[in-house]
Amino acid sequence: MKKLIALFILFLGLSVTGFAQADKIKEKATELVEKLNSEIIAGDASMALNDDQKEQINQIHIERIKETRKLRKSGTEEEDIKAVNKKYFQKIYNEVLTKEQKQARKKGKEK
Repeated sequence: MKKLIALFILFLGLSVTGFAQADKIKEKATELVEKLNSEIIAGDASMALNDDQKEQINQIHIERIKETRKLRKSGTEEEDIKAVNKKYFQKIYNEVLTKEQKQARKKGKEK
């Protein structure tokens, strides 16, 4: 019985840890989306991200963060990690953002 209780507590602790890490990834992704949106707004307030774009970019960042963490744990070289980041950022800038939003972001970053 003691072993069963100890096993249950161990399992509970591991599952809570997993949820905490997932929350951190979501928070980081949301932070990056808001940073991008503020850069766009600084260039042209009318070009702000809509809710659909925010959700798409958030999902892309979550995928990117998970993949780069896996690569770092496996000891992959920094060049390969940069290539993964580049792939995901190109996806954001080429598939999600409009041309006008990219120009507004560029103006916003220059300010």
